[in-house]
Amino acid sequence: MFVKLTYLLVIFIWATTPLSIKLGGDTLSPMAALSLRIALAFMVGSAVCTLFGLAGLSVRRNGKLYFAASISLFPNMALVYMATQHISSGLVSLLFGLSPFFTLLLAKPILGENLIRPRKLLALSIAALGLGCIVFDKAALSGDGLTGIGLMLVSNILFSGSALWVKKLNAELSVPPFEQALGAMAFALPGMLLSWVFVVGVEPIVISPVSLASLLYLALFASLVGFAAYYFILREMSVEAVSLIPLITPVLAMTAGVLVNDEQVSTGMFVGAGMILFGLAIHSEFNPLRLLRRQETALAAVKE
Repeated sequence: MFVKLTYLLVIFIWATTPLSIKLGGDTLSPMAALSLRIALAFMVGSAVCTLFGLAGLSVRRNGKLYFAASISLFPNMALVYMATQHISSGLVSLLFGLSPFFTLLLAKPILGENLIRPRKLLALSIAALGLGCIVFDKAALSGDGLTGIGLMLVSNILFSGSALWVKKLNAELSVPPFEQALGAMAFALPGMLLSWVFVVGVEPIVISPVSLASLLYLALFASLVGFAAYYFILREMSVEAVSLIPLITPVLAMTAGVLVNDEQVSTGMFVGAGMILFGLAIHSEFNPLRLLRRQETALAAVKE
């Protein structure tokens, strides 16, 4: 029961994070919101390590891994935060779901593994067509929509590259997920703060109730609890079940954006989203019947 609740918790966090980021821009600039979020998460995480006697950071031994993981926070998350200024939170979630395809393309140069197969090429082609539907949709292109889409695509490249590099280094090192998260934050924070001060420029911080709620939610819940919960279900559940998360969260994120933030979903965006999700389903070899049979087998084993 606890595993299932944790699984639902991860889906909830992934689905609500883009909307929380967008709402956090109520009074805070993207770099200010991101820097404050990671700084708060790092301080609380460090306090948890101290209180519970967990191992601290070992830069000399694991510094390379921390740096590789930090790329997924900076500059990757900075691009995501900036993208929310141009496109809807639901579209941010959907475009982030394209990361498995970039992982497919980057696996060869980073890991030396050729993961491209005919089925995956088909999935990539369908997703690319879906992305094309969104790019050429008038609603998505209104204002700076194309800028937001471009930022998310670059973000996907950085996120996928970081994940593959971390996987490569993890083959040689054994670093607990919580330590890895804190190390990534420690390495990412200087870049965030320098960008905030010298590139964006520090202005008087005005935090509205909405921005404060977003900051606390993203720092304490999405960053710390979400990270631990994700690695827990990754260990306890089947790969097929975990692979459903990128298929479920964009739909929930779009729904949340419409209900909470009055975001609009055009026909072109809806069709494009459907094609991308269909491509993801093919890529992940999602078979609902096989998944259902496995769950029934597991339940039968528990009853016996």
